[in-house]
Amino acid sequence: MNAEVFNVAQRRQAIQRGLKQYFQGSSLERVLNYWEQEYSEKPAFVLNRFLNEICTTEDLKQHRKDMLKQVIHELSHLEKVELLKTDEDKTFVDSDDLYKAYDDFVNHVLNRVQVNDLDEFTTVLKQQLHRDQLSNALLKPYDNTAQALMQSLPMSQAAKGITALYTVCCEFYGPQKSDHIYAQGKTDMKLNYPDLDLQQLL
Repeated sequence: MNAEVFNVAQRRQAIQRGLKQYFQGSSLERVLNYWEQEYSEKPAFVLNRFLNEICTTEDLKQHRKDMLKQVIHELSHLEKVELLKTDEDKTFVDSDDLYKAYDDFVNHVLNRVQVNDLDEFTTVLKQQLHRDQLSNALLKPYDNTAQALMQSLPMSQAAKGITALYTVCCEFYGPQKSDHIYAQGKTDMKLNYPDLDLQQLL
């Protein structure tokens, strides 16, 4: 999910829709202002950290996972609406290096999943992608199949796939470790693919 595609007001409205059943009135306004001040310029995969910080009661903490799914749903809906206004979405076929960067990043994350967790992690990841109504092609890198199966995949779908991967990583290892894994992966991508616009993915 590419946070740079949309302005702050658009993303704030989407997050408001995602949180309005959990926060009302001044409380909702306060958490939205906090997001805008602290997180509006950060990539979408840190949403879980934001939610972790605003869920200060036991009741809110119990609903944190549902909040994350709802907020991602609203941001994804925003993206779908915006994509309908464009003539054609970029695909992986436009750049072999961009596909390789995506594949390297996915492998970077999966290589840090504990061996005993890997089967369950992969199963939960596939379930998450299906819940988010993402293309089955996003499953292919995790299954180590050919690049050709992803050549028609919109870049927006790939960005959502990375967000889904982060969501599952947080479920298994928490936001702090997940943020560290993602930050390291992003640094490696910048070093290995200096000429790519990685904002299309992260």
